[in-house]
Amino acid sequence: MQNQYIERRASENKYLHKDFHCSMDQGLAYLGMKYGDDAVNEYLGKFARLFYAPLIKNAGERGLPEIRKHISETYAAEEVPENVVFHEIENELKVTITACPAVLHMRNVGYEPSKWYIKTTSIINKAIACEAGFGFEMLSYDEKTGAAEYRFFKEAQL
Repeated sequence: MQNQYIERRASENKYLHKDFHCSMDQGLAYLGMKYGDDAVNEYLGKFARLFYAPLIKNAGERGLPEIRKHISETYAAEEVPENVVFHEIENELKVTITACPAVLHMRNVGYEPSKWYIKTTSIINKAIACEAGFGFEMLSYDEKTGAAEYRFFKEAQL
């Protein structure tokens, strides 16, 4: 019998990384406890500027629709596109998260998110916004569910 081989690439597999969030939060908690809030902010800001460089470039060139597209694709990949609602008015994108799938997963497996976990939304989005030429404001956050409201906006030119 002749051997048969299946060729498969990792990129062909479905990518859903639920347990990654626990590991990432443990790293943030260590950094925060050992070096303080500023170290967490610095780390996440640097991460955002490097990892999201293509998004930053596209948003800087094409505007807020690029940020909306990115957030929408993220929640689709997490298999909860219904958990994000967008409200757009001139020069502003308001985002409402009804529940964060990462926070819910962490709690479902018995992991309590650290006080620094909110920064994965607030600091990362602020860095993306700033680098792309927008403002960012975190309006609300529920630690139990990860529900949040935040907005990206084009700052008025004086």
